[in-house]
Amino acid sequence: MKKGLTILLILVFFAATILGCSADKPAATDVKQPEPETRAFVDMTGNTVNIPTPDKIERVAVLTSPQVQIMYILGMQDKLCAMTASQYRYKLFEKFYPRQAEIPAPRAQAADMNVEALLNANPQFAIGSETDMDLVDKTTNIPTVRVATNNNPAEVFETRKAEVKMFGEIFGAQDRAEKYVKYLDDALKLLQERTSAIPDEKKVKVYLGYNADHLTTYGGDTYMQYQIEAAGCINASQEISSLGGKEGGLTNISMEDLLKWDPDIIVIDTGKPEDLKKDPVWSQLKAVKTDRVYILPVGGFIWNRPSCESAVLLPLWLGIKAYPEQFKDISIENEIKRYWQEILGFALSDDDVKNILNPPSTGGQGGGQGGGQGKN
Repeated sequence: MKKGLTILLILVFFAATILGCSADKPAATDVKQPEPETRAFVDMTGNTVNIPTPDKIERVAVLTSPQVQIMYILGMQDKLCAMTASQYRYKLFEKFYPRQAEIPAPRAQAADMNVEALLNANPQFAIGSETDMDLVDKTTNIPTVRVATNNNPAEVFETRKAEVKMFGEIFGAQDRAEKYVKYLDDALKLLQERTSAIPDEKKVKVYLGYNADHLTTYGGDTYMQYQIEAAGCINASQEISSLGGKEGGLTNISMEDLLKWDPDIIVIDTGKPEDLKKDPVWSQLKAVKTDRVYILPVGGFIWNRPSCESAVLLPLWLGIKAYPEQFKDISIENEIKRYWQEILGFALSDDDVKNILNPPSTGGQGGGQGGGQGKN
């Protein structure tokens, strides 16, 4: 009897011990789960891609120059492990971020990629145009995020904002993305306020001519049409179609077209404005006669491509050139400095600004890409 009681007490003790341990053990739902390291992300073209969460992003290939700018806008340039070769041509970013000169550039131009160099850069994922990302998809297993390139030209400013917002989501830098969006909106609002009262018959007609002959331009169905309109101006070549054109719609025209349009302002990217005065044909044009021929500025990238920088600064620069009275209280030099300081976090010197506004006048900053024939 006594032995049985002892056994019973031992069993009760072990049962209590087990129950006590069970009570102290947290429920399965209370156990902290590990944070996910990847996520499904929808890019600008609607494709879903699996990429790292913002805190796990270390190495990214950005394979178009305008979008490399966005890395600086967000302060994410340290994560660049590969880029496009054209970025080497524009040295201003290197002044503030010397490592850019050492970043591999496997992309030479659209759909021209050194795949081995891209693989050696070991990106976690790549960002770029649909054409370039199609090539990366076909030749590698690198996840690709696409920037929309087949968008409506009239939505040029909305597209820039959408690009920056997408990058903000990718890198968890939404605040800096929204800062750019507001800055662009404010610049467009200023232009609207200063130029909206100008009647159509008094609007300045502008022609942008690229390459050595200055006869490559953007027609009325390109993004440049809307950047010129944002400045309160008229695109002299708006009757030309970009059908068959390249690089955002660059296309070729004839001298006869230009003589017919007779623009008030001409913007060139090659040569010197004064040289046009020596030409017996070009000297017939109103813009040449009145000394309103200007060199296209070049900042972190050329201003005749759709980029975040050109979306803000090209219309401002053009508006100030076209309507000095409406903008007499605004200095383009100050506006360039303000953009680089507030959006990019870099303080430009007076010489930096001078070089932006007066880039080397030879070398075809337009890129020589206008292969298509314009159609009237």
